[in-house]
Amino acid sequence: MDAEFRELLSDISQSFLDGNLALWRSRLVLPFSLITKSEHVTLETEEAIAENFELYLKARDAMCVDFVDRTPISLEPCPDGTWHGTFQTRLLGNETLITPPYTGTALMMVIEDRFRMSSVLNARGHKEWTDVIKSE
Repeated sequence: MDAEFRELLSDISQSFLDGNLALWRSRLVLPFSLITKSEHVTLETEEAIAENFELYLKARDAMCVDFVDRTPISLEPCPDGTWHGTFQTRLLGNETLITPPYTGTALMMVIEDRFRMSSVLNARGHKEWTDVIKSE
């Protein structure tokens, strides 16, 4: 399963760099929860996923990110059949670290022999980088 976890990390990194919503969506399960130090957001629709993804693309552009490195730290099976995958993220622009590395943990399910995330927990989020406040 280590290889599958690395593939997930590669796909979510590449989707962010390429602005590829379809690739991002292929690695999620609805509802999808994002938990950061400042908020907990549950995305329940395709429209909500697309809207949130656009905010991350704004953060990418504002910070001039041109490389994302996600390195696996640990992968743990859970008794209920889900998995916890912890990883470190580094965001770079012009071969320079843009922000300090940060750690995230994904709650994942195996669907059609691929990991898909139902939740991700990390201390960072697009609002921290862009001051984008979603209007309710």
